Amino acid sequence: MENIQDKKWYDNVLWICIISYAILIISEIIGGLLTSILVKGLFTSGLFKGNVYFYTFLMYILFIYIWIVVFFVIFIFKNNHYIIDKITTKSKGNNIAYLFLGLLIGLVLNGFCALIAMINGDFTLRFSQFEISPAIGLLFAVFVQSSAEEVLCRGFMYQRLLKSTNSPAFAIIFNSLFFAALHLFNNGMSILPFYCILIFGVLASMLVYYFDSLWMVMGLHAMWNFTQSILFGLPNSGINVPYSIFKIGGSVKGSFAYNPTFGLEGTILSCALMTACCVALYLWKSKKNKEETVLN
Repeated sequence: MENIQDKKWYDNVLWICIISYAILIISEIIGGLLTSILVKGLFTSGLFKGNVYFYTFLMYILFIYIWIVVFFVIFIFKNNHYIIDKITTKSKGNNIAYLFLGLLIGLVLNGFCALIAMINGDFTLRFSQFEISPAIGLLFAVFVQSSAEEVLCRGFMYQRLLKSTNSPAFAIIFNSLFFAALHLFNNGMSILPFYCILIFGVLASMLVYYFDSLWMVMGLHAMWNFTQSILFGLPNSGINVPYSIFKIGGSVKGSFAYNPTFGLEGTILSCALMTACCVALYLWKSKKNKEETVLN
């Protein structure tokens, strides 16, 4: 365990928080500057005017600038080089099997919430459109968006906090609070949606801690967002996108399972589900560790 006297000024928790937020702001500035002319030209020319697929794709793919800035910070500053191993296959948990497991978990969790909401009569879905190429393209774009948030919060910030404090619990809670705070100004934000995003961050951080797999969490986050927004056409953290495979048909109502403004996330059901997953994961891993200790 690292001695507190060996810590540098850049290991300060406040500094880590500032740098993490600065990465987000810089990526937004760079993204805005580099894409404004291109997007303006494309829409002015009429080439993509009214193209809801392109607009939706653009909403997600622009998060790639977070990836770029995070990697810049990691590679330029030597004190961050160790994080490379946590993002690449040098971490044992970063493999295709765990990536697909994360995708499956995201699909099951979000699908379960949507199913309960529909059974409860909160909304109905009608088929809108489906083409394989646009669906794959949007899955890729959503993965870029979701994985960008993960590489910032569970890749960069979590690893820096863990190294700085030697406390997994602190790193898990603090980066999850940061993650939730990034959504504070989303449409429909209130106490319940904030807790849901916070506990999702805790679950994601616990998966990274227990499985050493950022890839699993990227898959989970991506499929949760894809299922909710692109497949079902529901608000995702208060954000609506114009292109989806299904769309809401008829009237909607709010309940324990569905928030008409925030989506499936800002509900008692999703909060309880995420909390239960965290508790179950902790109990399972604690029991497993005790069994391994006894055997050894």
